[in-house]
Amino acid sequence: MEVNVERCHLVLTVTDLAHVDAARRSIIRHASQRSADENLLGRLTVVVQEMGRNLVIHAGGGELLLSCGDQRLDVIAVDRGPGMGNVAQCLSDNYSTTGTMGAGLGAIQRMSDGFDLFSQPGMGSVVQARFHLAPPPPGNGLVAGAVCTPYPGEHIGGDAWAIRGNRVLVCDGLGHGHAANVASQKARQVFLEHNPQLPLQALMEQLHRALMSTRGGAAAIAEVQPEQRQVQFCGIGNIAGTLLTDKGRSMVSSNGTVGYRIGRIHTFSYPWDDSSIMILASDGISTKIDYNAYPGLRARHPGVIAALIHRDHRRLNDDATVVVVKREH
Repeated sequence: MEVNVERCHLVLTVTDLAHVDAARRSIIRHASQRSADENLLGRLTVVVQEMGRNLVIHAGGGELLLSCGDQRLDVIAVDRGPGMGNVAQCLSDNYSTTGTMGAGLGAIQRMSDGFDLFSQPGMGSVVQARFHLAPPPPGNGLVAGAVCTPYPGEHIGGDAWAIRGNRVLVCDGLGHGHAANVASQKARQVFLEHNPQLPLQALMEQLHRALMSTRGGAAAIAEVQPEQRQVQFCGIGNIAGTLLTDKGRSMVSSNGTVGYRIGRIHTFSYPWDDSSIMILASDGISTKIDYNAYPGLRARHPGVIAALIHRDHRRLNDDATVVVVKREH
């Protein structure tokens, strides 16, 4: 997993072909602030155009989600349309259900640096295209994906997340809007600058002290340790941590508000193996999720898993963040 320095998250509604052009311009504008690579921007233009047209023509509308950092950019198309009965057939350049040329999904796959999708007949689809803004750093055997969106109607989110090495942070600033954003971004800054040898309890204590000048929030830090076959988890407040193996298992957070009042800080250990999937979510995501309702989802890229959880289980009364980590295959 890369050191994640997220700087933008966009949620663009696409229900009409006119929205496709607007979404493309917005995404290219953000991408141009991070890369002057004409080849990359050209590929991205085609991918966003095809994703947007697919949402309108095949799904009756949906959303384009943009997440960009220093090293990569993800575009995810999310819909609740008719879905795909045969994904392999739909990826064929000559296949179309609407009389078009049928080159959309195939073009998206070819022009992306990373591609994945999940679809269920009658329940919609999630399509992810990933672009490398810089050469990928050496891997550590783990891969991650996330979706982070603000309270509906807000332009700035009160949640934040980050990854450094094998450690993951999710912070939910109290409330939403600017003051919540200040708290969560302060936590994120401390996390990205911390000594990676620091125990999780000590790191949480640093977050607590740093957030005393803010309104505070909930925070959780998890460290995946594949060689020890375990995950260490330290949480305060209502960040939900879940481990998926053959079934879901919740990880325990302590009561309190980081930056305001906390009790004793605890770190708990949980078993981890090559099939494990870790999910961290702010309380803008419902915890009542039946993962067995999505056959085959666990094999998908974490970005696709995160986007589907966000699509189906986001609460509309708060910022919403979900981060997914699994073994890289």
